[in-house]
Amino acid sequence: MKRIFTLSVIAFFALSSFSLTGQSLKFQRRILVTDTITDNAAKIAVSSDDAEQENQEIDALYDDDIDAGWEGAPEDRNILTAGMRFRLIAIPKGARIDSAFVIVYSHEGKSKDDVAKITIVGDANDNAPTFTEDSLIDKRAKTAASVLWEVKEEWKLWQPYRTPDLKAVVQEIVDRPGWEAGNALALVFLGQDQGPSEVENAREWESFENIADPSDGGDGQNHPERRPELVIYYSVSGAKFEMPIQVTDTITDNAAKIAVSSDDAEQENQEIDALYDDDIDAGWEGAPEDRNILTAGIRFRNIDIPKGAVIDSAYVVVFSHEGKSKDDVAKITIVGDANDNAPTFTEDSLIDKRAKTAASVLWEVKEEWKLWQPYRTPDLKAVVQEIIDRPGWTAGNALALVFLGQDQGPSEVENAREWESFENIADPSDGGDGQNHPERRPRLVIHYSSPSKVTGTRSVLAQEVGALKIFPNPVAEGSVMVEMGNEEPALIRMFNSNGQLVRTLKTDGGKTVAFSFGNQPAGLYYLQASQAQKWYIQKLVIEN
Repeated sequence: MKRIFTLSVIAFFALSSFSLTGQSLKFQRRILVTDTITDNAAKIAVSSDDAEQENQEIDALYDDDIDAGWEGAPEDRNILTAGMRFRLIAIPKGARIDSAFVIVYSHEGKSKDDVAKITIVGDANDNAPTFTEDSLIDKRAKTAASVLWEVKEEWKLWQPYRTPDLKAVVQEIVDRPGWEAGNALALVFLGQDQGPSEVENAREWESFENIADPSDGGDGQNHPERRPELVIYYSVSGAKFEMPIQVTDTITDNAAKIAVSSDDAEQENQEIDALYDDDIDAGWEGAPEDRNILTAGIRFRNIDIPKGAVIDSAYVVVFSHEGKSKDDVAKITIVGDANDNAPTFTEDSLIDKRAKTAASVLWEVKEEWKLWQPYRTPDLKAVVQEIIDRPGWTAGNALALVFLGQDQGPSEVENAREWESFENIADPSDGGDGQNHPERRPRLVIHYSSPSKVTGTRSVLAQEVGALKIFPNPVAEGSVMVEMGNEEPALIRMFNSNGQLVRTLKTDGGKTVAFSFGNQPAGLYYLQASQAQKWYIQKLVIEN
């Protein structure tokens, strides 16, 4: 195992501003976001919130990968244990966990012969502490709930893979007597002795400090989009909350509730398709009986990125609706809707007739796609930057992307790709369960730097209602004004970048209140407000 970076820890989690209301809103969390350590022109972010252990020895906390499983060769015989801690989990006590899983990116390619048997448990702690080099990961108190992750599929380098459903583990932690929204949650990945082996029965995934090794064809840079992320879907008091790409009305048919959206749409030649399809198609159908150019559009609401931000990277993650071979090459040009606040799609206006950004990206999809697996577009930062730079752009606006197919000529295969829509259904004829899978909806991920030089990340999946407002922000000293969603009494809590509660204020009411933070040192903080069954969280930067 490599040991790299011996820098001070500055890692923490940042969440989009959001609220929990009684509407049928859906949210997902992108978890790991950090400040940057500046060394001349170099910026290296490090974290003690992911760690690994070999037998009974903790490894350096700043490694560029995380290992779990078993090394069974005679010269190794190592049980590998990993831990990951996710901060500021803004899930209220009493929530019902509907599903939960971790997405990791492979650090090494692995064959199907390399089978890792990893048991995932939770740290049985109300507010999990970070990892240290003087305490072993596997000695932490463990949840009774556990999940076996038997990893036996092929892993390709730097591709995303996910754990089984961890809802029982997360539920046990959220049900603890001392659990509070904003606490940290840690997961432990326990390897086991699988006996002598010619292969490593282990898997390595990208850590927080990941570096794309040039010897593997990488660029030698850190890739924040490859850091592990925890996704949790949950319900509160009978209302559904996740973090989806779009938020829609709910159609009620007796006891059945079906969520539908007009924020993803498709077009065949010059005819718009129904807006409530269970998949989205883009590219070209070249068979003699078809000859169809397929165009798609996806709109992401409430993009909480301020005007003047610099887009560092952006991409869309989609889940395949059909398996496709390498022969099925789709040439799709991605542009933005050149609009300050993109409207939703309608059945009486064509997607490809929208005003388009000058910036565009060719997505030539020529790898094999497996059913219901995640794939992502190339970097769309130029397209997103052009939209954010528009004169009328305001944080909270909607952003739409258009996926333009092209005539690729006669073909024996479909030069098209289909991905899961908002209304996706896992077709039983394909081995599915006939249910909607919210975790497979498209999502937009944007990494950016704000005018205040605080780096942030958004996995933009949500309608963020009544965002908490703080001003001035950044602030030099003393206090700030906090504006909430209504006039109800509120509890405001301030957390530092280590997830520690440092300040609390209870109000008797009022939409805007003064919040004194005393003599807190400079750095990044989070203000969390609860008010009339609504929760808000927002970053606060204190400068020197």
